[in-house]
Amino acid sequence: MYYFTNEENQEIRVVDIDASSPFRRSFILSDDNSLEDIAQERDYLVLKVYRPSSVSTLASKKGLMIKSKVIENNWLYVANTSFLGLTGTTDDDWFEASEFSNEATGFIFHKTGEVNGEDVYAIESIAYPGRYFSHNGHPIQGVNLLFLEEYDDPVDAPKFRLYRTESAFPEGNPSVPVDAQFAW
Repeated sequence: MYYFTNEENQEIRVVDIDASSPFRRSFILSDDNSLEDIAQERDYLVLKVYRPSSVSTLASKKGLMIKSKVIENNWLYVANTSFLGLTGTTDDDWFEASEFSNEATGFIFHKTGEVNGEDVYAIESIAYPGRYFSHNGHPIQGVNLLFLEEYDDPVDAPKFRLYRTESAFPEGNPSVPVDAQFAW
């Protein structure tokens, strides 16, 4: 999952949820450093979208969950703190992540278009409707952290692209049913 900070210079930010505080890593794309190269060299950056358990409230709200494809349990969630919009990761298995407190692991992917064959999304929190993934870091906790900001409409929210790797990466979490992996 990434976005361009400067498309002319091929500067991107990639969402990294392999840390205790998810953040955005900077890269410059070139002939020697493609999105596929980044995925191969840093496979933990390959994020996957998953359907929650069908018995969870996230399923009825059309919520999707996000984790690193190759790591066993590293589900992204929006923290319930006084710094609204901060994100974290939970070490729960798939079913527990589907039932996470306050539906904080659930996100709605609003498709807002397509650029160069890649779908573009505004990503909204289920737990905090109207809060979307932002291109800005947290004003107090850190400029590189993944942070959610308030927007009235998905069209106005920052956009993210989901890169579909050419390579296959093994699922790191044996508790995830095969049909829970969203086919993007």
